[in-house]
Amino acid sequence: MPGILYHLAFGEVVYDKLSETRELDKSLFMSGNLIPDLAKDKKRSHYRIKGSQEGFFVPDMKAVKKDLYNPDNPILLGMYCHLYLDYYFIEEFLIPEFIWDEKDMMVINPRNNKKWDVPTFFSQKGMYGSYTEINQMMIRDGRVSQETLSIIPDVLPDTGIAVYDDRREKTWRQELNEYFAEKKEYTGDIFDYGRLWTAIENISKKFCEEIS
Repeated sequence: MPGILYHLAFGEVVYDKLSETRELDKSLFMSGNLIPDLAKDKKRSHYRIKGSQEGFFVPDMKAVKKDLYNPDNPILLGMYCHLYLDYYFIEEFLIPEFIWDEKDMMVINPRNNKKWDVPTFFSQKGMYGSYTEINQMMIRDGRVSQETLSIIPDVLPDTGIAVYDDRREKTWRQELNEYFAEKKEYTGDIFDYGRLWTAIENISKKFCEEIS
């Protein structure tokens, strides 16, 4: 659900916490954090639950944990980390952050009373445009280091799992470079940067407590 930069930033925070108590190959772990979004079949790669509303890819975390949870395998742990962020970002940040008016099919931001119809909210004029705003803030604040980017291979390692190894042509680095090239002034109309980053940090703590 969050974009590539969010997964890299989340993976960076998680790695820093986990590496204090265990050995973890950073290149493989960060690669795993990127792999699910490169799959051609994102519904399967994200274990999307059947009840997911339009615009949401809510993973079935029981199935994810059964298949991917392996603290001793850095690639699988990174993939699990990716889907963990997707799930908790939706459940503990995105859904509580807004009022979802199902009767009138509107999304309302209670912080400023701004409203969007559902198609607009799930578009570049809405949520995805706000991701772009936050990307610029995260780049400014160095949430992902150039050193980390330099150790992740352009072609990510195979996992041995067909759905993850059947990948789309655009590489993660191409996509990231597009984010770096985008310029959009921060308004905070949809996402508040501070609140979003606090949510990412809280989810990272939850993840590391589970691993420990």
